[in-house]
Amino acid sequence: MAPNHATTMMPAWKEIVLQLPLHQYTALGAVRHLPGLEIATDGSSVWLKGISAPEKLHPLLLQLPAICTWYADHRQRLFKKGDITPTAILNNTLTWQSLSQWLTVSLPVSGMPHAITDKAPVRLVPADQPEETAALLTTLAAWRTYGETAPLVRLQRLSFAADSQGRVLIIGYPLPAIPGREYTSVQQLLLPVGFTLHPAGIAPLIRQQLDPEKEYLLLFHPDGNWERIPQHALVPATRRGIRATHPGTAQPEKL
Repeated sequence: MAPNHATTMMPAWKEIVLQLPLHQYTALGAVRHLPGLEIATDGSSVWLKGISAPEKLHPLLLQLPAICTWYADHRQRLFKKGDITPTAILNNTLTWQSLSQWLTVSLPVSGMPHAITDKAPVRLVPADQPEETAALLTTLAAWRTYGETAPLVRLQRLSFAADSQGRVLIIGYPLPAIPGREYTSVQQLLLPVGFTLHPAGIAPLIRQQLDPEKEYLLLFHPDGNWERIPQHALVPATRRGIRATHPGTAQPEKL
């Protein structure tokens, strides 16, 4: 009688879990529109789950700066691909929430400082020569109508962020010909077309005071109010992403 040979059984994986370094969390802005993703942090890493194990990773997920791609079973044991024994166990004290909610940022709307220095009051004044348009602030309704019929080659050149009030900020060129307020870009300061900063040359000082780490787009309104839009909040304009965006849900983005 032939000897019995033990059969190696591969574990039944439930889902794929990505582990990213905490300081790389801004990269998740590129995938926040993908459905079903959940996120948690443990102080040093960001954990991303909600990806069925039998499925292939979405190309955008493959581009994330992951420390490791784990395969989790129903007991939350973590395996590396091809291994039959677990390497770790997913921390059961983690607090999970949807990625779109976790990345939602409520932006402060505050009066522009009356002075950047003690001697130089800063304000918006009419520009002699308007600069090239770089951004458009419009409504979600107008954006969705445009997105349904726009050629894909036009959408591919744009990125956008939306808020729960139904506002949408669109960045790129050429911008769609839809109703809204146009903005020009001056050192990542978005100024309403037809306006400029006074005194001239103050933009670098404003940039340094309001956003020293250069993490935001600073959106100024004609009345002098301003908003900070996280750069990771902008996602590529796709028909699917536009359709999935609804006011009040902050999906996929928040201004």
